[in-house]
Amino acid sequence: MVVNCYCFKETLLYVFMTFSLKSKNTDFSHFLTTDVAEVFFAYIHISSHVANQVTIMFLCCQFFLFLSAGLHIFEYDYLKTILLTTTVC
Repeated sequence: MVVNCYCFKETLLYVFMTFSLKSKNTDFSHFLTTDVAEVFFAYIHISSHVANQVTIMFLCCQFFLFLSAGLHIFEYDYLKTILLTTTVC
Protein backbone atom coordinates (compact mmCIF):
# COMPACT_ATOMS: atom_id res chain seq x y z
CA MET A 1 0.00 0.00 0.00
CA VAL A 2 2.87 2.39 0.75
CA VAL A 3 4.30 1.73 -2.71
CA ASN A 4 0.99 2.65 -4.34
CA CYS A 5 0.80 5.87 -2.33
CA TYR A 6 4.43 6.66 -3.17
CA CYS A 7 3.49 6.69 -6.86
CA PHE A 8 1.21 9.67 -6.12
CA LYS A 9 3.66 11.43 -3.80
CA GLU A 10 3.57 14.81 -5.55
CA THR A 11 -0.22 14.89 -5.53
CA LEU A 12 -0.37 13.93 -1.86
CA LEU A 13 2.20 16.59 -0.97
CA TYR A 14 0.22 19.21 -2.90
CA VAL A 15 -3.04 18.25 -1.17
CA PHE A 16 -1.50 18.39 2.30
CA MET A 17 0.27 21.66 1.51
CA THR A 18 -2.93 23.32 0.28
CA PHE A 19 -4.76 22.36 3.49
CA SER A 20 -1.91 23.79 5.52
CA LEU A 21 -1.64 26.98 3.47
CA LYS A 22 -5.37 27.70 3.52
CA SER A 23 -5.32 27.77 7.30
CA LYS A 24 -2.44 30.29 7.38
CA ASN A 25 -3.63 32.50 4.46
CA THR A 26 -0.25 32.59 2.70
CA ASP A 27 0.58 32.47 -0.99
CA PHE A 28 3.55 30.08 -0.78
CA SER A 29 3.02 27.23 -3.21
CA HIS A 30 6.39 25.52 -3.01
CA PHE A 31 8.05 23.18 -0.55
CA LEU A 32 11.34 24.48 0.88
CA THR A 33 14.02 21.92 1.63
CA THR A 34 17.71 22.00 2.43
CA ASP A 35 18.66 18.50 1.35
CA VAL A 36 17.58 15.90 -1.20
CA ALA A 37 17.11 13.33 1.56
CA GLU A 38 14.64 15.64 3.29
CA VAL A 39 12.34 15.54 0.26
CA PHE A 40 12.64 11.76 0.07
CA PHE A 41 11.77 11.32 3.75
CA ALA A 42 8.86 13.75 3.46
CA TYR A 43 7.49 11.65 0.59
CA ILE A 44 7.99 8.45 2.60
CA HIS A 45 6.21 9.90 5.65
CA ILE A 46 3.26 11.17 3.62
CA SER A 47 2.94 7.85 1.76
CA SER A 48 3.06 5.79 4.94
CA HIS A 49 0.56 8.07 6.69
CA VAL A 50 -1.99 7.85 3.88
CA ALA A 51 -1.48 4.09 3.52
CA ASN A 52 -1.92 3.66 7.28
CA GLN A 53 -5.17 5.62 7.33
CA VAL A 54 -6.63 3.79 4.33
CA THR A 55 -5.68 0.42 5.82
CA ILE A 56 -7.29 1.26 9.17
CA MET A 57 -10.52 2.36 7.49
CA PHE A 58 -10.56 -0.78 5.35
CA LEU A 59 -10.01 -3.04 8.36
CA CYS A 60 -12.75 -1.27 10.34
CA CYS A 61 -15.20 -1.76 7.47
CA GLN A 62 -14.29 -5.42 7.14
CA PHE A 63 -14.61 -5.92 10.90
CA PHE A 64 -18.01 -4.23 10.89
CA LEU A 65 -19.28 -6.28 7.93
CA PHE A 66 -18.05 -9.49 9.56
CA LEU A 67 -19.82 -8.82 12.85
CA SER A 68 -22.99 -7.14 11.53
CA ALA A 69 -24.57 -10.39 10.34
CA GLY A 70 -24.80 -11.81 13.88
CA LEU A 71 -25.87 -8.69 15.78
CA HIS A 72 -29.28 -7.54 16.98
CA ILE A 73 -30.62 -4.24 15.65
CA PHE A 74 -29.61 -2.15 18.69
CA GLU A 75 -26.16 -3.78 18.76
CA TYR A 76 -25.77 -3.09 15.04
CA ASP A 77 -26.66 0.60 15.50
CA TYR A 78 -24.35 0.90 18.52
CA LEU A 79 -21.38 -0.68 16.70
CA LYS A 80 -22.02 1.44 13.60
CA THR A 81 -22.02 4.61 15.71
CA ILE A 82 -18.79 3.65 17.44
CA LEU A 83 -16.98 2.76 14.20
CA LEU A 84 -18.15 5.93 12.42
CA THR A 85 -17.03 8.06 15.34
CA THR A 86 -13.60 6.44 15.56
CA THR A 87 -12.90 6.61 11.82
CA VAL A 88 -13.98 10.26 11.52
CA CYS A 89 -12.06 11.45 14.57
